[in-house]
Amino acid sequence: MHAAAAASGKDIKIISLIGIGHLLSHFYQLALPGLFPLIYRIEGIGYAELGLLTTALFLTSGICQPPAGFLVDKIGARPMLIAGMVLISGAVAAFSFAQSFPLMLLLAALIGLGNSVFHPADFSILNGSVSPGRMGRAFGVHGFGGYIGYAAAPVVMYFLGSQIGWREAMLAVGLVGLVVSAVIWSQRGDLRDSGIDRGIRPGSFLSDVDVLLRPQSIFAFFFFCFTAMGSIGLMSFGPTALMGLLDTPAALANSTISAQITGSVFGVLIGGVIADRVRRHDMVTAIAILISIAFLLMVPAFRPSNPLLVVGLFVGVGLFYGGSMPLRDMVVRSITPSGAAGKVFGFTYSGMDFGSAISTAVFGLLLDAGHARLMLVLVAVFMTIGLFCMYGARRFAARRATAPA
Repeated sequence: MHAAAAASGKDIKIISLIGIGHLLSHFYQLALPGLFPLIYRIEGIGYAELGLLTTALFLTSGICQPPAGFLVDKIGARPMLIAGMVLISGAVAAFSFAQSFPLMLLLAALIGLGNSVFHPADFSILNGSVSPGRMGRAFGVHGFGGYIGYAAAPVVMYFLGSQIGWREAMLAVGLVGLVVSAVIWSQRGDLRDSGIDRGIRPGSFLSDVDVLLRPQSIFAFFFFCFTAMGSIGLMSFGPTALMGLLDTPAALANSTISAQITGSVFGVLIGGVIADRVRRHDMVTAIAILISIAFLLMVPAFRPSNPLLVVGLFVGVGLFYGGSMPLRDMVVRSITPSGAAGKVFGFTYSGMDFGSAISTAVFGLLLDAGHARLMLVLVAVFMTIGLFCMYGARRFAARRATAPA
């Protein structure tokens, strides 16, 4: 009994540390955009230039995430996570001293570089440190932290910036990250990864590349890419689509998407519990995403005029999509070879960055042309394609597992 209680306490500590780090990484991704109105007014930097800062951040993160995964498996997840945490926090804090736009651009890229280590390092540590019976809940808390970081950043940063100045706000939240980095470092002995700490020696570069070129890895990459094209596109342009399709007032349209995100926050925790109690994670993932798609398609199909009904439908979209997230992570875990969690999760999760970049361009063009209904339908189409990609990943992984040696 004492051993079980100790194991439970250790799992909770590890899950909490990784979840808080993931929360801050997502918070830092949106820390600057939350201050854009203040920076525009105080520094005179145009919105086009400010947008380049966000582009530099996400582009760097997307490009560097697969190499970061390789390094996680080569040198260990702990040093990579702590280095990434220090880098992203330090770069955020350094914005308080940046006096030129080129320096801001460099710091934004450094934030992206620091951000690139979190998914491969986090999943390697969770796989290597947390009891298998709590893995679904670990993934759920991890996703929950990310959503909370996204939700809190715009509100917190604008409030802080308005009260103490935008530079001081960046310094304050950056210092918080450095403190968290020190806490994670102090507990590093309990953060065991799924590769080196289990005695799995890193393979050659060619063998590492071979893991990523397997059909199941490529299909998993496209699963994340297409589902992100739908989900991120909806969060980014959902309010505009509702205003164009249903003549929804701007405040209500934004509140509707906020309600969707709130649904996802609760859904990801519920999905974590379910993930620990089912075996066919791929099937349950598909069911959850298909229900989410069904709720979404009711909007362009029936164009409901009752605002409460529209909000309810979008809460359903968020609840079931959020619930699928820990389950999909369990699917990726099931197709990942031993000692390759860093590179596989780094590679597959980079699909989210690329999918997000593609969707914002495509949906922006559609909405400019007045095709709000088509945009919502395409969200459903992209997410459906993602499900076929997940099925392909699962099938190829199963085929490889049963193939003769």
